[in-house]
Amino acid sequence: MRDATCTVRGPVALTRLRGLPPSCPASDRRRSSSPVTPSPQVALVAQRLGFTYASGAGLKPADLALASGETAAVEGPSGSGKSTLLALLGLILTPSTGSLAISGTDTGSLTPSERDLLRRREIGIVLQDLGLLTFLNAWENVAAAFGPRFGRHRGVARDLLGDLGMGELVDRPVAELSGGQRQRVAVARAAVKRPVLVLADEPTSGLDPKNADLVKGALRACAAQGAAVLLVTHDRGIAETCDRRYALDEGVLSPVSSVSNASSASMENARTDNARKEKLG
Repeated sequence: MRDATCTVRGPVALTRLRGLPPSCPASDRRRSSSPVTPSPQVALVAQRLGFTYASGAGLKPADLALASGETAAVEGPSGSGKSTLLALLGLILTPSTGSLAISGTDTGSLTPSERDLLRRREIGIVLQDLGLLTFLNAWENVAAAFGPRFGRHRGVARDLLGDLGMGELVDRPVAELSGGQRQRVAVARAAVKRPVLVLADEPTSGLDPKNADLVKGALRACAAQGAAVLLVTHDRGIAETCDRRYALDEGVLSPVSSVSNASSASMENARTDNARKEKLG
């Protein structure tokens, strides 16, 4: 009989975290033995979340909430605090101030080992340098998210890569893949365990438009499967496809108003029209 903790897919209780088996298959985690009333699940809630380095830089206290299936983009210049925000949400850094709840679990009450376990089970991270293992092929890199005994997850890894348009490349060594293909492998690795939260660091950086579109589609697929997806980016194109947009500058996180976006667009159109009239005149 499987351990009952494998059947939990809703908010993660601390007691269940402590008893979670070392390799609970994703298919088991998606099923519940008792009926559940469908309702929007809050994947992430950050309240006054902040971090300060010795230099004084970091992230000023910020509020952020994401529901399952929701996408958000954080835009900002280099050094604005984007990497710090990702590290806090990914449970890599411990906040200096505020609170963070992932899928109903108050992360501030967890021990370091419990934080690591929560990150492995509920958070998928797409690193800017991808972090792929060059001695493994595409499907092996995806399945490696489950740990060293990843062979048993061969089927789900290959199927997911097929869904992302890489069905013919599942056995290809990652060293032989293009930049866009490697990005999709990294997204698949982040998504294969059906996490509550997917974090992506500059997922379309350095990609041509075609490959960037494929990576955007892969991230949208994560959201369609129920994950909350948050990415940091300089790519306005991908940011505009997200449900929410935030600006981060000098450590201050603020929502981007759709009204101000529309106003800016109108002003830009007006300037363009005036320039055309002057040229015609």
